[in-house]
Order: sequence, then C-alpha cells, then structure tokens
Amino acid sequence: MNYTTWLRERKIDKRYIDLHSHTTCSDGQLTPQALVELAEQLGISALAITDHDVVEGVEAAIKHATNIEIVSGVELSASEGPSDIHILGYFIDPSHEGLQAQLARFRAYRYERARRIVEKLNESGIPLSFEKVLACRHDEQASIGRPHIARALIDGGYVESIHIAFSKYLGNRAPAYVPKSKISVEEAIQLIQDAGGLAVMAHPGSTRRDELIPKFVKAGLAGLEVFHSDHNETERRYYRQLAEKNKMVMSGGSDFHGIRPNRPGLGSLKIEYRYLDLLKIRLGEIQKTRSVSERL
Repeated sequence: MNYTTWLRERKIDKRYIDLHSHTTCSDGQLTPQALVELAEQLGISALAITDHDVVEGVEAAIKHATNIEIVSGVELSASEGPSDIHILGYFIDPSHEGLQAQLARFRAYRYERARRIVEKLNESGIPLSFEKVLACRHDEQASIGRPHIARALIDGGYVESIHIAFSKYLGNRAPAYVPKSKISVEEAIQLIQDAGGLAVMAHPGSTRRDELIPKFVKAGLAGLEVFHSDHNETERRYYRQLAEKNKMVMSGGSDFHGIRPNRPGLGSLKIEYRYLDLLKIRLGEIQKTRSVSERL
C-alpha cells in the first residue's frame, strides 16, 4: 500500500489521538483512571498507554474507559552501542508470557539501580534515604526510575528542579549515574511482535541515530514517532520524509507525564485518527505475512 497517497486522499479527520502517555505505573503523575478521565474530558478519540517497561496501566485504563479507545502499549528501554533507544509497542497483549518475563527483569533491575544511585548520592554527601525515594511513587506498585529520585531530591531541598537534579546528579555523565538494564533494539522489536504488537521508534529526534533506521526496519521496525512534543516543524517534516523513504508508518503523541510547566498537554499535538488507522492496517499486513510464513 502507498501510505502517503492513502493519507492525502483522506479528508481532514477531526478525531484526534495521543499515542504516547505515561501513568503512575511508571513515572507519570496521573493514575490510569485519572489519565483516561482527562483524555475523555479533552475529547481525545484514542489514547495509547505506553508506560516505561511496564504494562499494568493498560488493563486499568481499559476498565475505566467509557467514551475513548484505549490502545494497549509499552515503551521498552533498548540500546545500540552507547545510545539509549526507546521502542514503542502498540496493540500488544499485556499478558504475553515472554513480554511479562522481560518486564519482570526490568522491574527488578530498576529497583536495584535506584538503590545504587541513592548510595552514590550518600557517598557524595547527600543524606537521601531510599525510603524517601520509594515514597515519591504515586503508586507503591509502580516501577521506580530516576524521575522518582529527582522528586525526592526536590522534596529534600537538595535541588530546585528535575532539570537540575539530572544535570547535577542523575544524568548520564553525572556523579550518581548508574547504567540501566537494556536489551538490544532487535530484541525489543521481537518482543513486541511476539506479543502481537507493532514496533515504532520513539522520539527519533532525541535519539539522533537516524543512520540505524534502515537496519532496524530490516529487523521489523514498522514505524517512526514523527509527531512528538520535542520535535519542531522542521524535524517533523524530516522524519515524515524518512518514514516515507523507508516505507514506515507514522505515529505520534505528547509523551504526557503529567501537568507540568512549559510542557505540552495531553492531546495538544492534534494528531488525526487516520494515523491510527494506518497503524492498524500495517499490523494486519504484518500478521498476515507471519501467518503465511508459519504455514510454509
């Protein structure tokens, strides 16, 4: 299918979607229920729950949705050499055994990583307790990450903002940095496909490894997150062209974590529903191809 022609032939669709959001199950500020309620109040037609390396928020979101389509998703932590690369998985089966096993490994490592970061902060003269960090999760079952440590640093009066916490202590070159557990991009793509989903590269403008995209496409990467709150118009145009060149579908979302100063709100990008239609079409094509291959 010529996806560019398909899009151009469609009239402007006033139904809007947001395919990148986070809840309290990872590092978001709103519970799945509150996020769904906000999305419905804003008139969003479809919302993807894409927490970092966890899927617990999906079921809760679906349960509370009354006038909105929920897309089951996840944002997997992957890497290529020294680069962190996030892969979004759409339409996944959250209960898939292989996916659940990997997410359990991620969760265990995140907990130990956070403990090691706190130890490094203590060694640097900051008497922050691990219990204070755990208390910064909005949900005690939530996966823990550096944003929770940043909030604990703010609450303790050690820094004034999340930005300062990362630049001074938690960033990749900061004194308390501890590498996180990651899988290869190819492994992330395979996990998503095995769970019945569609793999899309998140915020490529932040990753800046565009030369690797053709390699990932060969491994099964289906799309690019062209529309992202950190992409300006020039970047969106560039990634649209890159997606078309590599015959990829396009996705997008606000990457909403909560109501924060100077950050785009949920649904603020006004992404038309037709892009979700294209994702569904591509998924159907992939599943059909896999089904034929398995019978050969």
